[in-house]
Amino acid sequence: MVIKRGHTTVRVYRTPSNGCDQFTVVHYRGDKRQRTTFSDLGLAITEAETLATKLSQGELDVLLLRNEDRLAYVRAVEALKPTGVPLEVATLQFAEAFRILNGASLTDAARLYAKQQPNNLPRKTVAEVVEELLAAKQADGLSVVYLKDLRGRLRRFQESFRMPIGMVSAADVDDFLRRLHLDGKLLSGKSRNNYRGAIGTLMYFAESRGYVVKGAVDIERIAVAKENEGEIKIFRPEELVRVLTAAEKSALVPFLAIGAFAGLRHAEIQRLDWSEVRLDDGLIEVKAGKAKTASRRLVPITDNLKQWLLPHWKTGGPVCPYANMSKQLMWLAEEVDKAWKQENPPGKFEWKHNALRHSFISYRVADVQNVAQVALEAGNSPRMVFSNYRELVRPSEAKKWFGIVPEAPGTVLPFCTARENQQQAGG
Repeated sequence: MVIKRGHTTVRVYRTPSNGCDQFTVVHYRGDKRQRTTFSDLGLAITEAETLATKLSQGELDVLLLRNEDRLAYVRAVEALKPTGVPLEVATLQFAEAFRILNGASLTDAARLYAKQQPNNLPRKTVAEVVEELLAAKQADGLSVVYLKDLRGRLRRFQESFRMPIGMVSAADVDDFLRRLHLDGKLLSGKSRNNYRGAIGTLMYFAESRGYVVKGAVDIERIAVAKENEGEIKIFRPEELVRVLTAAEKSALVPFLAIGAFAGLRHAEIQRLDWSEVRLDDGLIEVKAGKAKTASRRLVPITDNLKQWLLPHWKTGGPVCPYANMSKQLMWLAEEVDKAWKQENPPGKFEWKHNALRHSFISYRVADVQNVAQVALEAGNSPRMVFSNYRELVRPSEAKKWFGIVPEAPGTVLPFCTARENQQQAGG
């Protein structure tokens, strides 16, 4: 067999020996004949082609290789042929991988990578999967408030990971969570855990769609931030009386009464429709799409709550007509505080964060002495109720709380009419 490159010729001869196939590659270096023997025809041809190319290009140093080195070289070139990767590139990549792996098996590392990043997975970016998740959750009927919260957290996540979602690792997520900040300050443990939950939802969704390998980012293995739980603040019965008295002839009453005597979250009350307040059955239905936990629950209507709701009840329509409850509660607190300061002796009132719900759970546990029942009514975990609320108040105080009733049936009248007009005008 004759291999030619330009004016250079290298020959391959069949030279059997002792009944076995053998092939000899013959070339000349100057006037001196050079011979190399192989037991495999493919290796012999590869050697001949390599020599012919090198000789035609004047690269005579290759001829200085010893027989065993030449054989290793030929075998390496032969092995790399299917890849199209030059030998020098392959050796450089191997050396770098060897350094990164600190001497561990490159083959084992490749197998692990192939398992975690199979080539047949769709190459979806983080941003694309976020949009798919939000669309799916909206189609499932999740609340506007939930979708807004999920969208805000995941958009921040996708801005930091402009890459295929399959390339995101658990370490990347952990680093992202630890670096989260707002106005130059690290987020609280609770906020960080809320982000962790949102990212977990995204990763589970990506797994279900086949965009990432199952378990590639095990959110359960990512550290949960420590939450500094502040002191649970509640209203005293006499404080709630003043609040309800100040709002008694307004559309604020249903919101306040349901929060205080049924324990619904502010957002749940704002999503509540009068058709879901079933006075005849003595139940408030919190539908799954309107609950924070996305689980339907039925909350009993206590006797005093029914008295507060009866003058305001309708067959349908929103229970809370206000879009911005923060302003309404702020104005109401100002009214209560102003009136109290004018009394003798003067008093002081301020609105306490989430105090209506905290008060309900605290007084309800003291009243019924059943943590599991209250947890079910409040849509909370028994552990949380048991650890945070069970010793805050005495049963006698609970009787006072659930004994608060309106002095006389009222009617729905504007509360602070000028301020409501301001809000309706965009104030």
